[in-house]
Amino acid sequence: MTPARPDSPRWLDERGGVSWVTALLLLGLAAGVYLIWAWGPVYIVHYEVKQVVRDYANQAVKNTNDTRQRELMVQKLALLEQFDTVDEYGRPARIPAVNVRPEQVIWERTQEPPALRIAFEYTRPVRYPLVDRVGETTLEIDATYDITRPEWGPAR
Repeated sequence: MTPARPDSPRWLDERGGVSWVTALLLLGLAAGVYLIWAWGPVYIVHYEVKQVVRDYANQAVKNTNDTRQRELMVQKLALLEQFDTVDEYGRPARIPAVNVRPEQVIWERTQEPPALRIAFEYTRPVRYPLVDRVGETTLEIDATYDITRPEWGPAR
């Protein structure tokens, strides 16, 4: 076996081909990029869902109209991302990625200690590019927030 020339790249074997380790690493890298391409938008929207829920929990400190707050939150969630699809009559339509109805949202307010629990789950499509396939995943939100009114000291 002859040693590799000092001026040849290390990822090439003695015959000038790609080693199996390099091929395996490149295949793993390609698979990781593909999964990020397919699942990245799903988790970005899920993060935005958490931000919307947190925002409405913060608004609940002063606004005690829970029914209206829940309806507004559901409307906001429906606007985060929408998909093009075809309805039952064959016409183009847009459906929300986060499709939740107000009655599906658990909105529980407790008095002692002052807390608000918001919980729901939603099923959304996951589009796999290049293979033209669509799957579904179910994501869940279940969080309890402190809604104690802050005490800023005596008024000046």
